[in-house]
Amino acid sequence: MSDVIIVGMPRSNLTRTVRIACLEKEIPFEFTSRNVQTPGQNATPTVLRHNPFGKVPVLIHGSFVLYETAAICRYIDDHFPGPLLRPVPAQKIARMNQWISLAMTRLDQNIIRNFVIPMVFADHQRRHDPAFAAEMTRLADVIRHDLSVLDKAYADGWIMGERFTLPDMMIMPILHYLNAMPGGTGMLEDAPMVLDAYHRFKARSSAVQTDPLLPEQILKSA
Repeated sequence: MSDVIIVGMPRSNLTRTVRIACLEKEIPFEFTSRNVQTPGQNATPTVLRHNPFGKVPVLIHGSFVLYETAAICRYIDDHFPGPLLRPVPAQKIARMNQWISLAMTRLDQNIIRNFVIPMVFADHQRRHDPAFAAEMTRLADVIRHDLSVLDKAYADGWIMGERFTLPDMMIMPILHYLNAMPGGTGMLEDAPMVLDAYHRFKARSSAVQTDPLLPEQILKSA
């Protein structure tokens, strides 16, 4: 049994990011979703015991418990031996932190929380509500803008250059869900550098091992 445990939801993009970081760092870990709430439900006592805000993922390393995806990923990279998941020069670290912040506060919010989740859980009546359609169209325009910015950043392969690093591990699982949404593939095709990175991400062992295997409810919405 590993002394590193990741608690989370199998289809959470944030949980997937942390699992990818463990795999890319080449450290053994245990993943569990036991006694974790399902999406949209109140936090369980088990999760609240680890994180008073009731969110996952959570990392448990012996007696040390840590929550928040970015903090977990940095801990994994800083604490354990293995391939570096970040650059070394100070300016590149600052740039990495910029992209991590944008991934968590803008891309995750606009794509997952405000676009993907409402699209997946909207019933037939809501899908045909003009106000809902207008909001989804507005968000699609925001996402296209953000992808155009990312496209320039991915010109050298990955967002920090030649190596797959922490910001990529946060951004690519988000794009996985965008790609399954109506119009999502077209958005990615308009950002060819991002699309190329996404295809290379899907071929990585860490991506294959953590593939959320999207359910029919999501696939039928595309």
